[in-house]
Amino acid sequence: MNYEIELKAHVKNRAEVIEILNKTGTYLGHTEKKDDYYHFELADGHTAPDGRNFLSSRIRKETLTLAGKTSSTCYFTYKRKEIKKNEDGTEIEVNEENEFTTDDASALELFFKDLGAVIDIHKSKSVEQWNVTCGTETAHVELCNVPPLGDFLEIEIIKSQNDEATVKAAKKVIEGIFTTCKISLDQIEARYYRDMLKNYSPRK
Repeated sequence: MNYEIELKAHVKNRAEVIEILNKTGTYLGHTEKKDDYYHFELADGHTAPDGRNFLSSRIRKETLTLAGKTSSTCYFTYKRKEIKKNEDGTEIEVNEENEFTTDDASALELFFKDLGAVIDIHKSKSVEQWNVTCGTETAHVELCNVPPLGDFLEIEIIKSQNDEATVKAAKKVIEGIFTTCKISLDQIEARYYRDMLKNYSPRK
């Protein structure tokens, strides 16, 4: 079982971040991601691992362009989400990810519809991505434009365990990459995109 240890932060200078990552990382291409989040109500007092009274799963339709070639894949993803607090009180997202790929998601979409699930929210991401190696760790780094929220840098390290020492070490690496990209740690965003989109209001 794998755990995603990740943080995301608001990006103010997109061009600067791209320039830095092109020098420090390995470019993995441009991806367009179209996500539908399905909402499954839970009955009889059952709750999800994050305490909510519903389960959420995602169908993602992804198109990757790299070196002039394009490929498309559909992903079904169910994440058991958890926010962990470190000794200093800061939070980091740790997800138990369960996922498979398919060429065509239409059967899943029909099944969800017949189950009574509803699309809770739709999200689009336009993504440039890199792998960045720091010592013995390799982080997956994505510079994402998420309409209408703006630009974010997402940094993820995959580990086979999620004990406190592992999470703390991964967080240190992630924060170091933010610093290298000249992103202040006070720009880290703890909210899920789903919640940000639901509560979005444009700045005046």
